[in-house]
Amino acid sequence: MKNSMLFRKIGGSRQLVLDKAENLEQIPQLDEAYWAVNAMPLEAAVTDPEFLSFLDADANKRIRPAELKDAIAWLISILSDYRGIDAGSDILELDALNTELPEGKALHTAAKLVLDNLAADDKAHLSLAQIRDKKSIIAASNSNGDGIITPCNTSDPFIGTCINDIIACCGSKQDLCGLPGIDGEILDNFIKTGTAQLEWLKLGRDNAADSSYGDRAPDFYTLFDALRDKVNEFFFFCGGMLDSETRFGSTAKTDPMNVEEMRAFIEKAPVAIPVHSAELSLKEWINPNWREKLENFLALASELKTVANPEVLTEKEWRAIEKSFVVRTRWYATKADNKFDALSLEQLESYLAESNIATLRKMMEIDLSVAKEIAACEQLKKLILYQKHMLEFVNNFVNLGRLFDPNKLSMIQPGVLTMDSRRFTLASIVTDLAEHKKIVQRSDICVMYIELTTGKVGEIRKMTLAVAITSGTMRNIFVGKRGVYRTSDGVEWDAKIIDLVQQPVSFSEALQTPFFRFGEFMGKQADRFFSTKVQNMEKDVTTTVSQAANAKLPTAPPKAQTPAVSGSMMLMGGGVGLAALGSSVAFMANSLKNVSVWNIVMVFFGIILVISGPIMLVSVVKLIRRNVSDFFAASGWAINPKMRLSRRMGRLFTYSPKFPKSIFLRGDVVTLFSKDFDRSPNPFSVFLLILVLLACGFAAGYVLYLYFGI
Repeated sequence: MKNSMLFRKIGGSRQLVLDKAENLEQIPQLDEAYWAVNAMPLEAAVTDPEFLSFLDADANKRIRPAELKDAIAWLISILSDYRGIDAGSDILELDALNTELPEGKALHTAAKLVLDNLAADDKAHLSLAQIRDKKSIIAASNSNGDGIITPCNTSDPFIGTCINDIIACCGSKQDLCGLPGIDGEILDNFIKTGTAQLEWLKLGRDNAADSSYGDRAPDFYTLFDALRDKVNEFFFFCGGMLDSETRFGSTAKTDPMNVEEMRAFIEKAPVAIPVHSAELSLKEWINPNWREKLENFLALASELKTVANPEVLTEKEWRAIEKSFVVRTRWYATKADNKFDALSLEQLESYLAESNIATLRKMMEIDLSVAKEIAACEQLKKLILYQKHMLEFVNNFVNLGRLFDPNKLSMIQPGVLTMDSRRFTLASIVTDLAEHKKIVQRSDICVMYIELTTGKVGEIRKMTLAVAITSGTMRNIFVGKRGVYRTSDGVEWDAKIIDLVQQPVSFSEALQTPFFRFGEFMGKQADRFFSTKVQNMEKDVTTTVSQAANAKLPTAPPKAQTPAVSGSMMLMGGGVGLAALGSSVAFMANSLKNVSVWNIVMVFFGIILVISGPIMLVSVVKLIRRNVSDFFAASGWAINPKMRLSRRMGRLFTYSPKFPKSIFLRGDVVTLFSKDFDRSPNPFSVFLLILVLLACGFAAGYVLYLYFGI
């Protein structure tokens, strides 16, 4: 049936098949209770970050069914042709857009605008790389939709200069191309402040202030205004002199070798040394901070015939100049801002002309007219990313089909760990280790926590993963063991085990575990026993040596003694040893004569069952209960079905790669290179070995003779 849904068993549960783009239409119809995943953390998916940010509509770092449904609905409505979705293509066919919808038509127009701006030869296709080259898209057009115009937006030199001068006076804003420009707000501010400056300039012109100085009046006034306070101070001090012999600074106590003290003195000192005659002469001491300005002022004043001597300024001359600038002083007091000083009255008049202002506003309107098309670039990017990744994503969310593909890592598998001659592919990112351990124990899956590091010194990046061990054995896995982790983007990380959650890994290991544990127990007990014996022996030897050292020497000469060990004694000892060995074997044979072989076998298996039975039973139960869903739940996933980790499934996630075709050379290289260091065997060691073998053979033969008549 056309509308029927196709399900398949995935990981032991029925899940919706999503092989084609057409299947996407079925997802909103499927109850969320039958989705494989209902929520997942954003960092769990290994794919394009921008694709995930578009999916995460509420920006809460989690993806939920409602967000995915909205994304799918938008995608299948905008596209009339789903072939790009099936192919996972990052190239959008413009003909695939559904132009019957207003949004589809707008996206089609925007795509054409982008291709025109990029001067693309192919106008029928738009790639992800092209739409991401936003800077080139905008830079290629005089209009970018931000309402900011720059000197580059016009070919008219006058308009370009006007925009630059407005920026200098009223500041700028950065447009999407990264260039400084002006918008409506800045233009309005320029009109307001520039008009005030223009009126001020016109007032100065109309009042004909300082007309006696002509066009030199502004420069002359600038020098006058800079010296005004300091020169007035000088003549004020001169008026306080008692006679011509009294000099300023006659009682000053300033150390000329103290730089800071001298600098402070000069800063506070008057422009010159006050004198009773009230004349400021350049031939006398002049404050170094003011000499240059004073020289320039007197030179211009002499040129304008306001002083008689270019090196002397009298108080009378100064007061006359001050009086001549009364009108200009009042005029300057009304000046609003100094930022327009670089602009003349004529320039301001031309910039503030209605025709020029209208031209600037028209440029802004044209720029804003393409705002919708430029804003649609983000929607185009979202569309291409959805087309490329959506089908893959739903196979890692609505179903988990991609998780069990051995030929390719899924979106929810960060990478591959290589360690212990095996590869581990089932992993998840860990943000809270303690919390993760609490939950992951419910899965009954053996988990190792690895710390990943990569990057240069000073730029080290770290990450913690939980990696599942799903097949093989745990015997060579321990905290501190290192390996290499390769993420899906090809970056290699140093991996180190920092913690373990130990659980049964396989049935073979469950069978072997009791014996390994029993062996470890016996080894520990033997170590404890022999260490105690050695300690006691060392104590006894120490005591004996101490007593011997403190003993008194005998007065009589010692009697001749026979050697402690002689050849005859050695022969006798060997005979006694062999006799004892034979007696032991005979005793064992006699004891076992009436015991059935099956009794021995049953006792042996009984011991095995008592030791290993409970452990094996618990291990088998845990292996059956292993749950992949709980493993992901520990990392913040909301997974619906209970997916049991079967033996076959375990081999998909933990495996040894196939050995390459090769020719095997027999013989260990260690044997090859150690021949030069081999020594001939010790004859005594060989003799003892022969004796032991003969004794074992004798015992085995005697047992066979008694029970089997051989």
